[in-house]
Amino acid sequence: MQTHPQILIADDDPEDVFIMEMMCKELSFSEHIHFVQDGVTALEYLDKLTEKPLPALIVLDLNMPRLTGTQTLELLKQHARYHSIRVIIYSTFLNEIQKQQCINLGAEAFVIKPDTYEEGLEIMQQFHDCSLGNYSFPIAS
Repeated sequence: MQTHPQILIADDDPEDVFIMEMMCKELSFSEHIHFVQDGVTALEYLDKLTEKPLPALIVLDLNMPRLTGTQTLELLKQHARYHSIRVIIYSTFLNEIQKQQCINLGAEAFVIKPDTYEEGLEIMQQFHDCSLGNYSFPIAS
């Protein structure tokens, strides 16, 4: 296991990314997070990691252009190199059908984006702890 595992976060909303970057800095692990704007870019980023360790955790926004979080998850789980990476779907709303579809495809959890900055800090800390193997999200987050 890596001492400082990397987390890959794919989210197309610049405001959400900015806030998450601030949270990671506040929690002192921003150097271990890599942000991309969509599923296509996430897969391209992973494909370039031939000499470096893969991320321990991938967080996918559900609604993204080009490839949705669900589509990206499905491709990740079909790929021999990436299928064992923990993946969390991160969404602004809970849709039970989409949540179940993501869980069935291999998502570790379906996490709802927080309403407050404090809740966001807690979730970002949980993402970090999850990447270390020290935390497991309840499936119905």
